[in-house]
Amino acid sequence: MKKIVPFLFTVFLSTFVYAQNFTGQWKGEFIDRSTSFVGWGGDRCEYVLEIECKGSDVTGYSYTYFSDGGKRYYTICKLKGKLNKGSKYIEVTEIERTKTNVPVNIRNCFQIHKLTYFQQDDEQLLEGTWVPAPDQAGDCGFGTTILSRRVLQKNPSYYNNTTTKAKPKAKSPVVKTEPKKVIPPPVAKTQPKQTTPPPVTKVETKKITEEPPAVKAEPEKKINSDIVTNNLPKPEIIEKKSPAPKYEKRNSDLIKTIEIDNASFTVKLYDNGEIDGDSISLFFNGKLLLSHKRLSNKPIELKLDVDSDMVINELIMYAENLGTIPPNTALMVVNDGDNRYEVRISSDLQKSGVIRFIHKPKK
Repeated sequence: MKKIVPFLFTVFLSTFVYAQNFTGQWKGEFIDRSTSFVGWGGDRCEYVLEIECKGSDVTGYSYTYFSDGGKRYYTICKLKGKLNKGSKYIEVTEIERTKTNVPVNIRNCFQIHKLTYFQQDDEQLLEGTWVPAPDQAGDCGFGTTILSRRVLQKNPSYYNNTTTKAKPKAKSPVVKTEPKKVIPPPVAKTQPKQTTPPPVTKVETKKITEEPPAVKAEPEKKINSDIVTNNLPKPEIIEKKSPAPKYEKRNSDLIKTIEIDNASFTVKLYDNGEIDGDSISLFFNGKLLLSHKRLSNKPIELKLDVDSDMVINELIMYAENLGTIPPNTALMVVNDGDNRYEVRISSDLQKSGVIRFIHKPKK
């Protein structure tokens, strides 16, 4: 028993020391919230930080990647910053652009990222906000940042008393291997989107246009008149003017971030509290799921699938009215396998409630 206690203390100490080691590579994305509106959470860019911490001083590089018009762009910046280990807070500022292929007509601003560290299971996270660096012309936006990395060699390092040697092992694989994986994947992703859809839609439209001539070729006038009368209502049904409501731009209010285990999960929506005629529209990852639906004590149930290409999946509740008792409030129940979450969402005519989902499958 006396031997086990020191061993457990060593495990705890080594975990704490590693958690405080910010040096290494962090991967994720930043979102420009200045471009967000209902149905669109904002422009997203892949973002990588490679940092080295010596005391409270931070140096390193940032890598930003995005695609526009089918072309892949990147920017590499030198950065510096400060670290507060006590509050687990780090702030880095991009100070020099070392390499880029971004054209001059696209804004390419230096940024300041203000991030806080926390750990969930074997994954470490840096999450916070970003703002443009000072003394830059034009609108550079603002938004949120979320980066992560996994804890390597979680158990083996504890069985030998070389916790100080375990740190370099966690650094070198991350720094050397990750940059090679960042740039190539998006090139492969852009190709399928351009090749598959066009042929399908062209074939279908030809079939539809070939049918009417066959009807017109029939000689009898009575049959033609019947066909004409039968076809009169059809244009009214086919027209899609009503399903295209206009949604004004509103601010987004992040209500909660939920980590889910499964790629599919269910959401049930109720009117929270007294039923007062609240109506909502619902968006998931920028796609309209529901339009002008009234909340009641009977649930509106949806099955949602996460987008594996996105780090964060967002559900936005847009208030169509305020009911008789403002603001517009809803109770959302999320069922993720055996896990159940309850979230109370509030929206009004100036801001929309946002629920963020992060998919972290069980191992």
